Amino acid sequence: MIEKVQESHLYMWLKEKDSKFLSKLDEVIEYANTILPHINNVFASYTVHGVRHSINVMEYMYALVVDVNKLSELEVALLIYSALLHDIGMIANADEIKEIKADHTILGERKYSKVLEKYGDEMIALQECIRPVHGKRARDYIEKKMDERLFLIPESTNISFKSELAQICMSHNEDFEWIKKNLHNDEKKGHFELNAQYISVLLRISDYLDIDEQRAPLYLYKYLNPKEFSDLEWKQHFVIENYDKIRRNPKTNELEIFFQGTSKDPSVHRKLLKYFDAINGELKNAVDLCESFVDEKYLLPLKTNVVNQIQSKGFSFSDLRLSLDYNAVTNLLMGEHIYGDRKYGLRELIQNSIDACKTMEESAIKMEKFRYQKYQPYISVILDKDRKKVMVMDNGSGMSIDILKKYFLNVGVSYYASDDYRLQDREYSPIGHYGIGFLACFMLSDKVEVNTVYYNEQKMNRISFERNSEYICLTYEDTVRQQGTEIILDYDQCLSVFNNNIERLVSFIENNFLDCGIPIKISTMEKGVSMPLECNIKRIETIIAENICLSEYLSGIEAFIDCSYKQINFAKHLSDINGYESYCYNEEEYSVDEENISIKNFVKDGKITFLKIPIITEDEESEFLKAYDVLEDYQEALDKMGNYETINIWGDEDEFEDYDFIIEESSESIIGGYTLGGFRNQFHHGSLTPVKPEIVKKGVITGESNAVLPYNEENTFKGRFSWENTDTCYVKSVLLSGLRIKIPYLVDGVILKGAVINVLNQEFVPNVSRNNVSVVQQKKLSYAIGKAIHLWIRDHAELSIEQKALLDVFIDTKYKETNSYLRL
Repeated sequence: MIEKVQESHLYMWLKEKDSKFLSKLDEVIEYANTILPHINNVFASYTVHGVRHSINVMEYMYALVVDVNKLSELEVALLIYSALLHDIGMIANADEIKEIKADHTILGERKYSKVLEKYGDEMIALQECIRPVHGKRARDYIEKKMDERLFLIPESTNISFKSELAQICMSHNEDFEWIKKNLHNDEKKGHFELNAQYISVLLRISDYLDIDEQRAPLYLYKYLNPKEFSDLEWKQHFVIENYDKIRRNPKTNELEIFFQGTSKDPSVHRKLLKYFDAINGELKNAVDLCESFVDEKYLLPLKTNVVNQIQSKGFSFSDLRLSLDYNAVTNLLMGEHIYGDRKYGLRELIQNSIDACKTMEESAIKMEKFRYQKYQPYISVILDKDRKKVMVMDNGSGMSIDILKKYFLNVGVSYYASDDYRLQDREYSPIGHYGIGFLACFMLSDKVEVNTVYYNEQKMNRISFERNSEYICLTYEDTVRQQGTEIILDYDQCLSVFNNNIERLVSFIENNFLDCGIPIKISTMEKGVSMPLECNIKRIETIIAENICLSEYLSGIEAFIDCSYKQINFAKHLSDINGYESYCYNEEEYSVDEENISIKNFVKDGKITFLKIPIITEDEESEFLKAYDVLEDYQEALDKMGNYETINIWGDEDEFEDYDFIIEESSESIIGGYTLGGFRNQFHHGSLTPVKPEIVKKGVITGESNAVLPYNEENTFKGRFSWENTDTCYVKSVLLSGLRIKIPYLVDGVILKGAVINVLNQEFVPNVSRNNVSVVQQKKLSYAIGKAIHLWIRDHAELSIEQKALLDVFIDTKYKETNSYLRL
């Protein structure tokens, strides 16, 4: 294989020049021939990445150069060096593999155990740890493990191109913008010219092009799911027939890249089309960059769209593709369409800052600069009337250019839901999941500026954009600044959302956030004077004065409940059930007699059934009939009266009829042979007033004692009025205004007065509007809260042994299940 390298066009050109680079280059060729096969330690299931691949890359590089005779010997040598060494970062020895699998070595930000959890295959997990950072690993390998003398300029003892080569090799696995920020295009090494950006461009394109039935390049593996497509399946479904992929168009005299072959699987073909799109994007960037160089020898006269001549077998694809209108999508996903109110744009921005600060807290633990001075997170909202700006600032983790381009500016693609975040060594589960965060800016301002510094970088990325345009202005600043993000909005537009009332803005923040340990500071700036504003964001445990804390029973949930639990109804007799007088139906006498016998006699299949009937005396009759005549509703007329007597009538369940009607005639039956006339005579019920019996069916729990424990179903937290909800729910300290807790089973006598709940559990994900959750999650949370309430009462209330035993039976019967919101 060494001979094949030495037969390449680039090597032969140096040989014809009798270049003094050749002696060191021969050593590197031999080194690469020895070391590159070790890529198979990890990537045996991937396609070829050895010296054969390096030779192919060299030949593509040569074909792309306008005139190799105009390049310097150093530049040609670097083309060969980079072709040989750019994949050296894919090598991992046995000791390193052991450290990675033990989570002692974290590659990039991916933790092996997290990756293994996703893929379930040790080798795939190892590959997916190394693949995304193999460019950085190549740089580190060259800089730290390879002899400096291999990279010295001929006849020089100290001028080296090692660092430039390492950066070029790293660049092939980075975002294109990285080239502009980190490589130069007008260097001198000794008396040799060097355009490192140009070398990088040729390496990247050539690496893309080395694709055929023997080799699927790493770029394509971004689109192929490692679980779905092995190397064998790739070969079965796809054949590239042309090894030479660069040709000159005879009509335009322009170079073009073309692919010929066959495709047998629609799913693979779709991914291939995405791959071609990626190449097209790369070509466009490369041509634009090369046109910016001063010297025309670095031009890239290349068509920026590949010629796709792949033939599909058994299926066909049209040129049609899904498209989205930027203005339509942004309008759909903003304001009232999703969030119901434009004010929630501010909630989204502060929520994003909370996520950034929480992730930074985790990162800071491992960072040397916070070793002696602990990281102190903060969020600041500055209302600068002088400069007509509103700024939402934080010192969180910030955003790299890669995060900005792939996630922040990519609608519907969430960084926190991506592998780039989820496979890191992190415990914090962010609030954001949907990738529409930056659209929140447009709810408050038509023009937005974002300044951000990523936590392990120093350069600031600045972007500005407008509501009705998809075009983004991106600039960089080399000035050293603290990590974090600053969102700048138009002052007048932002304040108008809050009716130009700063107090409303402050109140909105106070009502929508709990104290999560990150201070939110608000200040104004007017006439050059900064004025801090009081913002009272409460700690969850202080909101309800007298509360019971359920957190010890819940997993990842803080819950404080206001409820009355000292009057639990451990009922033994009929009169214990609801406080009303109880009568039993006498079938022989067609009468009802007052009795107070054991309630256990009336339990059937875990339920008790009885009639509840209001009594309207002759003195009350006139008032009731007037209300009934106006309201035309029996229950509303009763509610209008307020005070009236009620009795319970017990009997055989079979005696009860379906009382969806009002009994008006004296001869009509209430139960069995007991009529309305008999009821009027016995209880002095008004002679003109009808009755509407209510059948009450109530679940009860029985045990070994004489008592039963009645319970109610579907219980909510209510205030004085039925429409007044007194439960407030948060997710990771951010309000979910629409979430209501509905306790599935609640023992009789417990009164729910209020609740404050903060869900930190990673499985709990709010909807896209961030005002509620799915019905399944709501029921799961309500069940967990219900079980926790009864466990707390059992453990803390003053109950007799008999009562506690009956409550245990209730818990074991109605709350026998567990779920991920409950502690085991």
